[in-house]
This record gives sequence, structure tokens and C-alpha cells, in this order.
Amino acid sequence: MAALIMIVSAAAIILLVKYGLLRGIDHIAGAMNWSAKARGQLTGYATSVPEFVCLVAAGLAGVWEAGLWNIASSNIINVVLMLLAVTFYRQFGKLFNIRFLDEIVFAGLAVAVPIVLMRFGMDSQWYLIPILLGFFVVYRVVDMRVNRGVHHEEVATEAVGNLHLGITIGVTTLIAIGVAGMFLGDATKTVVDELKVHPAIAGWILGVVTSIPEMVSFFAVYAASKRDGQLGQLNDTQEALDNLTGSNMANVGFVYPIGLLAYLVALSFWAG
Repeated sequence: MAALIMIVSAAAIILLVKYGLLRGIDHIAGAMNWSAKARGQLTGYATSVPEFVCLVAAGLAGVWEAGLWNIASSNIINVVLMLLAVTFYRQFGKLFNIRFLDEIVFAGLAVAVPIVLMRFGMDSQWYLIPILLGFFVVYRVVDMRVNRGVHHEEVATEAVGNLHLGITIGVTTLIAIGVAGMFLGDATKTVVDELKVHPAIAGWILGVVTSIPEMVSFFAVYAASKRDGQLGQLNDTQEALDNLTGSNMANVGFVYPIGLLAYLVALSFWAG
């Protein structure tokens, strides 16, 4: 029963992201006339919401390792899915454009960080909270400085959005995702403790599931570009890469430290 609740809760979060949160972003991006880069970054942050909910819920439930493996596996899977998308649409060569160097470097670092920390047993140290948050700030500063001109390019889409509707949908969806996350955390703890599933395996299962929104968004970007006759230009790869990097960096530089904070607070509460 716990495994079923875990799967259903994770699936609910994915559907809420895909049909709620991303729809809200569509409206906001259209109303604000955002560039491909800005749209990709916000989509990346939005598709990290499942990982955020899973890690915080896992930390509060006392199954930190499963939640952290969700982060690590999600970042690895995101890279694989991005490579599948660019290969499927024959855009792999675009990744070697010097313009995308910083996105690729940060996406790769975000894969390496949690694995290295787990390898050396440093993954739950309190001092990681400010360090990882600082890492995210460095990413944002470098991105803004290196890509100063890219942020002001032609918008990624001509769609007209409704700002108020987008915000309403986004906030409502986030609340629903939070509720589903509470069920997911409790179910994950039960699966690990009672069914004797190794936390790393539970984390990889969650990683596969929570990476589905990224897969959908990667392929959707290129599909829309092909439909509009713009496949082969740089905007589609820019948006997809910023989606990847935004998601991976949000996982490591924001989701990880906030989840760790929740876990350490829970540990202190239990110890008291």
C-alpha cells in the first residue's frame, strides 16, 4: 500500500507540474514577453518543484538518503534526457556553440556535487546550507554577466498570456503539490523502513519519476520550434539548455540546502 501511495503521490506531483505549474509559466512568459533564456530558466526552476517537495518531505520523515538520491539521480537523468532530445531532433552539434559553455559547465557541476558529497560522507553537514546557496548565487551572477545580451533577445514565443491567470494557476498548483508531497514523504519512509528497500533505490525510483516533467519540456521546446519552422536556430537549444541547467542548479543550489535544513531541524526536534 505504501508503494502505491508513493507512486500515486509522485504521479500527482508530475501532473500538477505539467498541467498546472507549466501552464501558469506559459501565461506569465507570454504576458511578460520573456526571452527563450528567461523562459527556459523559469521552466527549469518549476520542474524542480517535485524534487523540492520530495527532498523536504523525505528529510522531515527521516529518510534523508532516499531524498538526496532523488536529487542526484534526477540531475543525471535530466542530462541524459536533454541529450536524447537534441539527438532526436538532430541538434546535437548546437551544444558545441561557445555561447552555451557556461550552461553546460554548471549543469555538469550540479551532477557532480551531490555524488562527491555522498562519496566522502559530507552530504548532511550543516555548513553545506550557506555554501550551496552561495553556489546558486554564483551561478545566477555568472549567468547574468556572461549572457547579458542573450537576456534581451527576441522572445521565445509570440503567445499572448494572462499574467493574473498565470500567477493564480501557479500558486494554486504549488499548494496542491505541497499536499501531495506530504503523502509522498510518509510513503517513502514506509517503503524504506518497512519494505526494506535501500534508500538509494527508492531515490532512483523517485528520480526517474520526478524527471518526467523535464523530459516533457525538453521535447516540447524542439517540437514547437520544428512546428514553427525555426528548428536549427539557437533559441530552441538556448531554452532547452537553460531548462536543464536551471533545473539541475535549482536542485543542488536551492532544493538541496533547504531540504537539508528541514532534515537537520527534524533531527534536532527528535533528539529533543
